[in-house]
Amino acid sequence: MLKTLKNMFGLRKAYKSNSILYVLRQLPLIKKILPPALSVSKPLNIIVTTLYVIGEILNLFMWKALYYFGVFGYLRSMSDTLPSDVLFCQTLLICTIIGLLMNVDFLSYKKDKFYAINIFKLNAKQYTLIDLMFSLSKIIVGSLPIVIYLGLSWGIPLWFCIAIPFCVAFGKFIYAAYVLAAYDKTGVVNYAGKSLISWIVVLLLGLGGFAMPLLEIGLPKEPCMAGVLLLLPVGFVCAIKVFTYKDYLKINKSMLSQVELAMKTAKKRGNKVIESSIESDVSITSNKSGFEYFNELFMKRHRKILWKPALNMTIVIAVFAVIVNIGMLFVPDGRQIIAKIFDGMIPYFSFIAYTISRGEPFTKALFMNCDDSMLTFSFYKKRNNVLKLFCIRLREIVKVNIVPGLALGIALGSFVFIPGDMESVRKALLIILTMTAESILFSVHFLMLYYLFQPYNVNTEVKGVYYTIIKFGTYILIYLLMFQRIPIATFGVACVAFCVVYSAIACLLVAMLAPRTFKLKN
Repeated sequence: MLKTLKNMFGLRKAYKSNSILYVLRQLPLIKKILPPALSVSKPLNIIVTTLYVIGEILNLFMWKALYYFGVFGYLRSMSDTLPSDVLFCQTLLICTIIGLLMNVDFLSYKKDKFYAINIFKLNAKQYTLIDLMFSLSKIIVGSLPIVIYLGLSWGIPLWFCIAIPFCVAFGKFIYAAYVLAAYDKTGVVNYAGKSLISWIVVLLLGLGGFAMPLLEIGLPKEPCMAGVLLLLPVGFVCAIKVFTYKDYLKINKSMLSQVELAMKTAKKRGNKVIESSIESDVSITSNKSGFEYFNELFMKRHRKILWKPALNMTIVIAVFAVIVNIGMLFVPDGRQIIAKIFDGMIPYFSFIAYTISRGEPFTKALFMNCDDSMLTFSFYKKRNNVLKLFCIRLREIVKVNIVPGLALGIALGSFVFIPGDMESVRKALLIILTMTAESILFSVHFLMLYYLFQPYNVNTEVKGVYYTIIKFGTYILIYLLMFQRIPIATFGVACVAFCVVYSAIACLLVAMLAPRTFKLKN
């Protein structure tokens, strides 16, 4: 067992250290002074190990802090009358159930696990159980100080705050035991979050957890606490199944082969989807000339992967808006209630606008079916041609993204509109302008990243480190923005101003740098 533990940490450290080293080798100044391997440089080994430890510590606490302070703090801001302890307990129960269905790190695919079991032939049972216990210990250690601080400030007894991380950890054994039992019965490894029933339950629980604070509905505190504490004995019983299970080698090999096949299939399917979505009709043509002709042919042949999803999303938003507006007619003061709810929720929909943007699929299609070949020609990389094509493409992706963005703005505007109230009219117009501006912003953002960092290699794999870091940072910022309760007027004006300034700076950076950065990667 100790040998397996040592090997597991050794493999994990080696894999992550190599990943860190790969990132360092992408940095312009640092890559020139790095030795070829960690083994030949003790200082480099120390630096990489230090970065690895710092990353593990940040990963241990950062995501837990974002989760607890983000979700609980946001729901607290949505209720004016619910007692804090009641809101805390009901949110904890709902989020814990969602976590048990969607976030269980058991038999999950990891590169180090693949190497350990398939190549180094380590004991599969020991490796799986140690990996599970390490994951659960991270939940306990990472959550305990945050839960104690947050719980005490919300009026929760200290003993219950201490018990919460242990209850959550033991609850993971319930899903783990289910996975093992399901595999014995079907021969298929079921992952958390893959079941349609799980998604339906999670959706209903999420809507309930979101709506109750808005409607000032609170579940009794004691039953919620009892529900969380019940995970301890039930999880203990399920842990017996997990620790006494014998066929871990068989189930791990099945899982690893299942995931490897799924990844290869998904990659092939992704490329085939793009290829099959291209119009092959040779009669498609254009009356334009030069790069305008080139672009129009591309847009016409890629309508299925650009315009079709955007129009489908527009239809979904329109249907949702109609249903909500009709529903308000049957609820006393329904329009006033909905207007109050959405008054501070507009930052949340920035995340929706980011999600529905077609910016990244657009750039991937550009590279896969156009630039991958055209960047081999010198005329294509000349400054005037690069900038001219950037402007044309920016215009086209803005046209695609602005349709669902405008639809989202009109839908949200209709929710806050109150007949006869001129203030609500101004709010509605500002929301429409804000969502439209954000759709333009994300169009500029993704196209700028594509031209400045060109992240794809010949296999359409994302290999750009800077691209990945900036994309991840953008996601985190917008995710954090979701939990801010900002009045429409303040957020709308600030957002529109930011979109204008950011778009101008992005276009200026492209004009200055793209002729040098827009090129093929090895």
